[in-house]
Amino acid sequence: MLLCPLIKVNAQQIPVYSQYSFSPFVLNPAAAGADGFTTITLTNRNQWVGVEGAPRTYSASVQARIMKLSHQRRSVSVRRRPQPLFRSGRVGIGLNVRNFHIGLINQSEAQFTFAYHIISDNGSQISLGSSLGFLEYKINTNNLKLTDMIDDPLYNNKISLFIPDANIGIYYSDQNKYIGLSILQLLQASLNFGINEGEDFHIYRQYYLVGGYQYNLNIQNVLESSFYFKSSEQLNLQADVSLKYIHDSKFWIGLGYRSGLTFIGSTGVCINRFYFGYAFDYSPKGLLNYSYGSHEVMLAYKLGNNIRRYRYLDRY
Repeated sequence: MLLCPLIKVNAQQIPVYSQYSFSPFVLNPAAAGADGFTTITLTNRNQWVGVEGAPRTYSASVQARIMKLSHQRRSVSVRRRPQPLFRSGRVGIGLNVRNFHIGLINQSEAQFTFAYHIISDNGSQISLGSSLGFLEYKINTNNLKLTDMIDDPLYNNKISLFIPDANIGIYYSDQNKYIGLSILQLLQASLNFGINEGEDFHIYRQYYLVGGYQYNLNIQNVLESSFYFKSSEQLNLQADVSLKYIHDSKFWIGLGYRSGLTFIGSTGVCINRFYFGYAFDYSPKGLLNYSYGSHEVMLAYKLGNNIRRYRYLDRY
């Protein structure tokens, strides 16, 4: 009864996100601070609602661009120019905390991100980023029923493990488009709960190619297309494409498709810098045919001046 959930974790080691285009940072560390905003994001995703042991994800993240100082420090002579905190506001930082449930497995994660943005004369930028942190895996024994204590897989075994983790990425962006390549779970660590002597359960690297493009219909209406392609070390491929209509940067509605015959509908609204988004995934076949689909709720708060979104050298 314990091996089945572990096999599922191998198949889906990183949570699926349907609203990744709102914050590419969740899939690429190089996107931390890339848009010039300071963004706090909370996400709750219930996958395959109605299916026992289905994945559930709770995540919180904050990312920011560290800009140059515009005021003079009191300890510095007025005849001297103020010193920038970081050169030309090129540094982005982020923190991502996540909890992921699937079957009897509970995965917790915390990662700190550092990104460096190289700005061109036309306002576009190339960003490099990396994340360092840890993963904790726990087995929930409360729902574990054993018919034979001789076969108890938890006998003299650890039920909680910590392992280091790291991500890297590269990201290009300007005012209309972005594209990035990232490698998550870079260290490819292994887990040994002692269930089978000498057998480890590996955390495999995951590769993501994520991109998007905004087409301005007029001054208030925008069409945004986005995509991601994902592959593991075992070449388990997954693709996601979506199209979103945005009105006056205050309201959006979108449709998407994920490989495996999954259809995605999303909508959202912005009120006073608060962003509320909702996405619903539905598949007419497979496991999702026995569930009520997947629900994802996102709440975000953004700080920053949208007019100066890419004018980093003049900001503040």
